[in-house]
Amino acid sequence: MATERQELRATNRAFDTIANWMKAGTNEGISFEISRLTDDLFTDSFLGGGDASRFTASGRRGKLASQLSNAYILASGGGVPQQFPIQFTFNLNTGKATGSWNNPVTNQAETVTITLTFFKTATQAEGKYYIFYGDRSSDKAGYAITFLLL
Repeated sequence: MATERQELRATNRAFDTIANWMKAGTNEGISFEISRLTDDLFTDSFLGGGDASRFTASGRRGKLASQLSNAYILASGGGVPQQFPIQFTFNLNTGKATGSWNNPVTNQAETVTITLTFFKTATQAEGKYYIFYGDRSSDKAGYAITFLLL
């Protein structure tokens, strides 16, 4: 099992790689996927994602911002999942993600700040995946966030 120091080192290396991918300016971009797991699967857990290619250089690494991004909440009656827009910013300097959305089930505006920890990479034909988890969030939910470098 990795120590906290090893996790931090691996997380920083992953953020360095993502930042350098965007700083190069020659790559297609980054897509992201996010899953949120709470104690109620049909009210506020969701699966979503979209484009995270809006890069702003700042500090050591910079920030990514999502665009054209949506999430889905399962319908409790087995119907079509409810779709809704989500907005996330990923601060590669601090390792924090901030998100906001309007929950279509509760009709409430929601926000979150998530501390990201690197988990692993996976390489597929479409590109390289960087997988993070967020078990420390302002809303006490569990998160998995994956970046696909295109």
